[in-house]
Amino acid sequence: MDCVAIDFGGSVTDVVYRPAAGDEILRAEPTVERPTIDDVRRLVEVAGSPGRLALVAVTGGRSSSLSGDLDGVPIVVVDESEATAAGAVGSGAPVPSVVVSLGTGTGIVLARPPEPPQRLIGSGVAGGALLGLARLLLGTTDIEEIGALVRAGDPARCDLTVGDIVGRAVGPVRPEATASHFGRLTRHDGSVERADVAAALVRLVGQTALRLSIDSVIAHQASGIVLVGHVLDIPGFRDSILATPGVDSSFVHMPSDPGFAVARGALDVALASRSDLAG
Repeated sequence: MDCVAIDFGGSVTDVVYRPAAGDEILRAEPTVERPTIDDVRRLVEVAGSPGRLALVAVTGGRSSSLSGDLDGVPIVVVDESEATAAGAVGSGAPVPSVVVSLGTGTGIVLARPPEPPQRLIGSGVAGGALLGLARLLLGTTDIEEIGALVRAGDPARCDLTVGDIVGRAVGPVRPEATASHFGRLTRHDGSVERADVAAALVRLVGQTALRLSIDSVIAHQASGIVLVGHVLDIPGFRDSILATPGVDSSFVHMPSDPGFAVARGALDVALASRSDLAG
């Protein structure tokens, strides 16, 4: 039978329709702040005229209020940390992994099956901050426009490096590492291009998340970092993260369609919880 998962995010509601046969259908819909059963019904329909449903998995936001059923189809509420960890592991990530969910905010989870996932830390710097600051600084929240600016810009025109301040490396910190995001703008009165601001803004968000995750990797002896979330869909964002000085790109994993990883994880957890559907 077919299954649907819904991840109620702060900026986007993700829907994954997994048919009994054939390819998954993915939909990103506007956020739903206080979801109801009617919202679930509408989102299931948006997923693409599913056949007979086995279950609907829900996670994120205020999804805990949705326990029950949808016209006789069980609704399974999945803890967001469980869904995040399962989405990373299901994508083939190494275990244990530090999973960084870049949505409206940043949530960091330790995935280490068969042990339960552990919520480690979070940050208010992610997609919401990026788009809010883009509106203020760039006059746009259009993802494609921001991406084009990022590719044309140079964050070094806004940021100060360790080398700029100290003149050399500091212990293991390379001289090209960022010492102060937008700090260069305090040193002169000249203007910078919108593209440079966009590139520096993306680097601020990406490196903030990466630094938090690296600390978590060290503390928990993880085998890799997994990045998920729709922020990774912003053109240039992935390149900005992988260009961070000292980062081994082979250690950083990004699943296909990373914005839907949490919804996919919720579906995997829900199916595993139903022994009658395990096959």
